[in-house]
Amino acid sequence: MFVRALDLAVNVSQVPQRSPFRYPGGKTWLIPTLRRWLSSIAISNRKKFIEPFAGGASASLLAVMEKFSKKAYFAELDGEVARVWNNVLSDNGCELAELVERFKVSKAATNRLFAHAANGAELSEKALAVLVRNRIQRGGVLAPGAGRLKDGENEKGLASRWYPETISKRLTAIHAERNRLSFANEDGFELLKRFRNDTEAVAFVDPPYLVEGKRLYSHWQIEHHKLFAALSDFRGDFLLTYDDAPQIRTWIEEFGYQAVAVKMKTTHHTKKRELLIGRSLDWLHHAPAKSGQAKAALVQATMRKRTSAGKFTAA
Repeated sequence: MFVRALDLAVNVSQVPQRSPFRYPGGKTWLIPTLRRWLSSIAISNRKKFIEPFAGGASASLLAVMEKFSKKAYFAELDGEVARVWNNVLSDNGCELAELVERFKVSKAATNRLFAHAANGAELSEKALAVLVRNRIQRGGVLAPGAGRLKDGENEKGLASRWYPETISKRLTAIHAERNRLSFANEDGFELLKRFRNDTEAVAFVDPPYLVEGKRLYSHWQIEHHKLFAALSDFRGDFLLTYDDAPQIRTWIEEFGYQAVAVKMKTTHHTKKRELLIGRSLDWLHHAPAKSGQAKAALVQATMRKRTSAGKFTAA
């Protein structure tokens, strides 16, 4: 069943960006909607957050860092991406943040780094090479054949997307939450299977899309119909995203899910529509929920306002 199309356009500059990756198909624009979804679920039913096709794992980082869930379990089959997650979540994860902050991007430096990473470098250096490649290749695409930036932003070339201090801070923040983040370099179906009977688990599922997946990802081939079937066996709540393709709509009808078409813009400002899919999307009609961080900021602002108005006095 389809409900009306929604315009969920947001100013992504106002949304916390926590992933170290510049990930194609990333869901920064969906963060406010994810907050609404998670807030609509009883706390006891979202203690565990499951993200089977994680990529840059923005959703898992949201769930943990804004305390929607006690722990996030996320999976990614791409071995390159897995190097970064395994490294930053290890006890020595801060080393990667330090390497990022020190690295100066240039054609010569990146070529040396990639050659070294391909010939027995330390794990942290291999992870650094993945992050650098993610930043200097067009659109953040890590799939074979992706080209490098030429002019980049403001004609800064390869370095135009390399923000070492920002990326380092994100890695440090992720490392600090490592006990609440569990990563597996595996097929997302295995992760869903492991938690399918767990009533404390919710799943955000953002698979390689039917139409665009081949161009963007190394591991783009999945059994899409099998994914719909796997989610029908998942006892907890789930939110599934897909491209708006006729075959996807057919499967939505087959499994009796609800769906809404969402208007959004790509990083190149191309307008497109994606689908949000779930057993029930009634929560979309409720007022947007504020995150813990937003609530704290609101409380502080209210206290300042009341204090300045003389409604509070010092004890």
